[in-house]
Amino acid sequence: MTDIEQHYVDIGELEVRSSSDGKFVGQIAGYALKFGKPSISRGKFVEYIRAGAFNGVDLTEVLALFEHDYASLLGRVDAGTLSLHVEDVGLHFVLDVPDTTLGRDVYNNVKLGNLKGMSFGFVVAKGGDEWKQGEKPTRIINKIAELKEISVVSVPAYEDTSVQVTRSLSAFFDAQNEHEYREKVRIYLGGTDE
Repeated sequence: MTDIEQHYVDIGELEVRSSSDGKFVGQIAGYALKFGKPSISRGKFVEYIRAGAFNGVDLTEVLALFEHDYASLLGRVDAGTLSLHVEDVGLHFVLDVPDTTLGRDVYNNVKLGNLKGMSFGFVVAKGGDEWKQGEKPTRIINKIAELKEISVVSVPAYEDTSVQVTRSLSAFFDAQNEHEYREKVRIYLGGTDE
């Protein structure tokens, strides 16, 4: 099974719209992510999603959740309660919030400003990311293989990265250490690689 990763961004720009029918409390709309913007990370690295990362990704079965919890379902694309559109800015969504206890709680907390972060669960395509060294290592996602869900979240879950990302970060550090080691040996030996 492929590891599902999570990417958190404090959007702070979620829009709420009221509803007059009895099925929905209202709508929440905004961006689940913005291209080229850094993730919120309290971990060891920061992450960016490049424009074009969603090219060819099937968005027809994506779920809308609260806190990445599959038992806290708010909507889904194939039910017509969630719409997703890849725009120049990022991945825009409109969610018809159900008239349920969870739906009312989430809607009212977004309206009050208590919930303003978004996250999404995804699978990176093989070879679809790259690492760069800086003050903090940077991971750039160039290609996403699958989008599983978007979530309204209260606290970043970013430190709980998947094993796949942790291994990838470790491999990046190992490569950096190997490069530094070779450079020290080259200097010590007078500029040769032998």
